Order: sequence, then structure tokens, then C-alpha cells
Amino acid sequence: MKAEVYSITYRVALTDRQQAKLDRTWPDGDPFISYEAMASLLEPLQVSDLDWSNHTGRYFYFSVHGDDMEATVAQVIERLERKLGTA
Repeated sequence: MKAEVYSITYRVALTDRQQAKLDRTWPDGDPFISYEAMASLLEPLQVSDLDWSNHTGRYFYFSVHGDDMEATVAQVIERLERKLGTA
């Protein structure tokens, strides 16, 4: 038997501006960018376990699954920068 890596959890440091965008809420307190919206943004990439709450510091966490993890990470970062900006 041989074990191989199938899943890795990554974290991406967020700028103050990116974190502020994720922290925005509607008047009723619901997040402006919901977990569902972020998951939809990253579809159909093989990612899960998204987290960016104020409990995680200024980081966006996600787990990548599958065979081409490096390409998936690059696509996640590209999509996050498109949604949140680069600085």
C-alpha cells in the first residue's frame, strides 16, 4: 500500500481592504458576501472548508482536493482577487 496526498488546507493572507469587503454586512446583520456566494464563485473547483471569519485573523482558508492542486490554488487566488481586489 502507498498513501498519497489528496487534500491540503491553504490560507491566503488578506489585505485590510479585502478583509473589510468580507466583513461587510447587510442592515439585518447577514454577511454581504455569504459562504454560499463564495462557494459559488469557486465552483466547479475542487475546494471545500472555506473560512474567513474574524476568528481566523486576516486569512482566507480553503482545502483543495484532487490531482492538480497547484493549478486549483492558482485559480482560487485569481478568483478571490477578482472578487475582492488585489490591495
